[in-house]
Amino acid sequence: MKLSIAIVSYNARDDLERCLTSVLASTGLDSFEVLVADNASSDGSAAMVRERFPDVHVVELEDNVGFSRASNRLWRQARGEQIVFLNSDTLVPKTALASLAAILRESPKLGALGPKLRNAEGVLEMSYGKQLSFLHELRQKLLNWGYRNGDGFLKDYVHRQYLAERSVDWVSGACLVAPRPLIAQIEGFDENFFLYSEDVDLCARIREQGHDVRFTPRVEITHLGGRSMRKEKSLAFVEAQRSRVYFYAKHYGQPRLLLLKMYVTFTLFARFVFRPADRDACRRLASSVWGGSTPVSASRTP
Repeated sequence: MKLSIAIVSYNARDDLERCLTSVLASTGLDSFEVLVADNASSDGSAAMVRERFPDVHVVELEDNVGFSRASNRLWRQARGEQIVFLNSDTLVPKTALASLAAILRESPKLGALGPKLRNAEGVLEMSYGKQLSFLHELRQKLLNWGYRNGDGFLKDYVHRQYLAERSVDWVSGACLVAPRPLIAQIEGFDENFFLYSEDVDLCARIREQGHDVRFTPRVEITHLGGRSMRKEKSLAFVEAQRSRVYFYAKHYGQPRLLLLKMYVTFTLFARFVFRPADRDACRRLASSVWGGSTPVSASRTP
């Protein structure tokens, strides 16, 4: 089998239905499979998939175990030579996945490939970057702000950066294709990441094996963007910060990690003061950041 398409979903029934409709209408392949991991959704997502898409393999998880663990469940069951990790809030144009698979096959040393992403309005999404660090995160935020707020130098610069195929440090996990043997070699996603930064870590470990990570503008995917987490903004904030701390602890030494912890503590204090509804989440995150425990628990149900 050429390709396995792995989709993790959490309370995103309508988005998942649209995603699967687009995938099944557009693969352009004669040999593929689609697998969905449902993270204990309460909106009937799994039942919808079984009713509307009987050929899709559904894995129903008893708890919301996060993106990394659910994705690992899927690729371990997959039979394809290549794995496409695809968000449930994406729409796939005709032959897009076949094109990604073909590009990956062209280069034996290519370990991960990501397409150009646009939102529902056709606005470019910054979907690749350099390894996480204070400087690179600041640069990414500045470019993102400049692109979304005006028509000046920064917007033109971002457009130019997304015109050419290039080797990068990471590509977005919203749509990432990789050879299954390589994913098995590095044992997939690090399950200590519940949500966010797991794609950056995966790409870092792929590069450590001597493989290239590449962005391509030859394929475009629509990414509606974090819709399942908009209802859980507090959880999303906590997990984003928790994942950053874990990433720095895993990849960098104490000076950078301590600096990040101080920065996260400052943002937590500001959020604690100005967003009373998030105070319990801020307390839990602060305790985790400074308590020395694993940044992400094994299972978390919002």
